[in-house]
Amino acid sequence: MRQNSLIVDRILNDMADGVMSLDMEGRILTFNAAAAKILGIRVDEASSRGFGELFLELEGADEFTQTILDAVYESSVTHNRIVPFSNEGKMTTLALTTTFLKAEDGSGGNIGVIAVFSDITELQKLQEAEVRHTEELRAKHRELQDAYLKTEQGNQQLQAALSKVQVIKITATAFTIILFLGIGLYLWNRKAVSFTPSAPSRTAGKGGTVATTTVAQQPLSTAISLSGKLQPLQMVNINCPFSGKVEQVRVRYGEVVAAGQPMVTMDVAEAQVKGREATVAYIKALANYNQMEKWNTGTEVARAKRSLAKAKLSLTNQKKTLDESERLFKKGIIPATEIESAQHQYTTQQLDYQTAEEELQATIEKGNTENRKVSRYEMQNAEARMKEIQKDIASAVVLAPVSGIVMKPAASGQAKEGRPVERGASFQQGEMLFAIGDLSGFSVICKVDELDVTKVKLGQKVRVTGDAFLGVQLSGVLQSVSAQAEEGDGGRSGPSFGIRVAIEKVPPDVTKRLLAGMTANLDIIIYEKPDAIMVPLSAVKEDRGRRYVTRRKGSDSAAPRERVEVTTGYTTQDAVEITRGLKPGDRIEVPEMPGSSPSSVKSKYNDGEK
Repeated sequence: MRQNSLIVDRILNDMADGVMSLDMEGRILTFNAAAAKILGIRVDEASSRGFGELFLELEGADEFTQTILDAVYESSVTHNRIVPFSNEGKMTTLALTTTFLKAEDGSGGNIGVIAVFSDITELQKLQEAEVRHTEELRAKHRELQDAYLKTEQGNQQLQAALSKVQVIKITATAFTIILFLGIGLYLWNRKAVSFTPSAPSRTAGKGGTVATTTVAQQPLSTAISLSGKLQPLQMVNINCPFSGKVEQVRVRYGEVVAAGQPMVTMDVAEAQVKGREATVAYIKALANYNQMEKWNTGTEVARAKRSLAKAKLSLTNQKKTLDESERLFKKGIIPATEIESAQHQYTTQQLDYQTAEEELQATIEKGNTENRKVSRYEMQNAEARMKEIQKDIASAVVLAPVSGIVMKPAASGQAKEGRPVERGASFQQGEMLFAIGDLSGFSVICKVDELDVTKVKLGQKVRVTGDAFLGVQLSGVLQSVSAQAEEGDGGRSGPSFGIRVAIEKVPPDVTKRLLAGMTANLDIIIYEKPDAIMVPLSAVKEDRGRRYVTRRKGSDSAAPRERVEVTTGYTTQDAVEITRGLKPGDRIEVPEMPGSSPSSVKSKYNDGEK
């Protein structure tokens, strides 16, 4: 039997792992040489003192001690943990396993605890160094990728700049030519309805030659002529799902796409970094939340309880010392100074015990309802941020929501366009990438000056023609008029107002000839009457605020004359509408000045005046 005991002792002393056993009352039964070397505690010191007395006094042995105590209190559980341990300034990391000593009588009861531990400090350092080197290599790789992308982007920007310079030169020349052509077309289209009276007969009068003309009905139509660009009837804007760079452009401007077709792939490298950061924040917040939910049984409360137990043990020992000192003093063995010193130390231990009690109470108070609520909110916020970034990454491939033609979105105003979408270009979250146009109909956006804006009204008919689709006249409706003026270009032109014309019905055979961006000429019908009675401006005279014409009662030059009061309507450049006083077939006089014709007689009525 003794030989077996010697063999066991030899095995324990030759083991590289530390082995410590203690009974259920906390007395250390076994403490081998490896345990002494790893923990920095002599074998004789461990054998002469109890577990609580030895380890509760060590500041850096909290988790090691708690694991041993957990094994004592939870006698049906085996613990395997990685714990830090510090003694006399030496910090180590231990792999600790606890199990139980069973009774030899077959009852199955536990009579003690066995702790086996090894020093894995160097192994952990090697693992951390490996992880650190791996992260450094990844960081260098990302830097090389970023440098390459910046070089590629710089080359693309330089090429784009050279192309823009050439385009600007060509555009400036074309704009100058188009400007003069547009002014000429505008003045030509503003011509009024021509007045075509019957061939006049002329007679000589006191004031000069007087012509006679027959009143007839004719259509009257006056319009404001403008010019704009054909655009799709409706536009659906495609926004950037998250802030980042464009990795791949899968469509081109002017291309027809189907709903669900990929348009752009965004670079998710930066989003993935943010996603990892958000995941780390969520893991930390979740750990803090779990710790707060189990606060009363957690590590900090356990540490505060051990500190209180340690203070209580010290207070009990100091009370024994004080009692012994009083007994020896009464017998005259020790002087009064020693009992005073013992009394002072006992008072100090009482204060330490009271402090430990207060710290335990304060530690328990950290786990109150409000702090648990804060930890839950922080965890939920971190989870929401993490899921939002994950959703952004999942939406890196931007899909077309509807079918239509790919166009540049409007950036600001009514004629400007957004930035081109190119590989490597950076966009902010929510910034517009593309617009998809509905080509089942068309719209035209243009501007009307402040002199004509009062003549246009919503719902007015609009005739739409174009040089690119000659022979085709489309019918549109004035759909909107801006309520706010846009200032002219640097003060060189007056304020103007934006209008939008909708062309909802386009014949299928005509649709094939129309493309977005074509020039469209608009005639906004501001006044239309198919059976208007028009007379030359010079035929209408005014006397004391009343307007009249001279009518002949017969067809010959000697027929008597009469003055007929009339009511005028719409006025053009050389004629005026008569709404009351004349009827078709009446013959009226049109005075002529020497060297002039009825159509050239000056009138005080301006275009549009009634």
